[in-house]
Amino acid sequence: MKKNLLLLLLAFLSFSCFDKDQEPAVLPSGTYVGQFQRSSPTADYDVANVTLVLDGSSFSGSSDHVKYPAIGQGTYQMEGQEIVFKDNSFWTAEFDWTLILDGAYVVSTQNQEVTFIRKRGDITDVYRLRLQQPE
Repeated sequence: MKKNLLLLLLAFLSFSCFDKDQEPAVLPSGTYVGQFQRSSPTADYDVANVTLVLDGSSFSGSSDHVKYPAIGQGTYQMEGQEIVFKDNSFWTAEFDWTLILDGAYVVSTQNQEVTFIRKRGDITDVYRLRLQQPE
């Protein structure tokens, strides 16, 4: 009986330690600028200049190439070593939807640069961005 009571107490304490109101991790808000490039052993792709605006857990952005990549607007959250985008934009069907900034990317930071990488088969998408400092 004491053993069951002790197990019940330990279970209660372990579950009560979780902070249910804790906000998910996000990157610092601001405007990030840099480049996007898709690579594949079977095709050559351009490099695009991109802008990504993060505001809390929301994002929006643009590219100097039409829909390469397609950066709309939506929300994002950090999950361990990944950043997961949920795009809420309306898109038409005349382009490759795998170019939409949506879904999970491995995220890394080094020397003031943030990098998002996603691999799908033999295609790799890479965003290399820097947070712009306010003037």
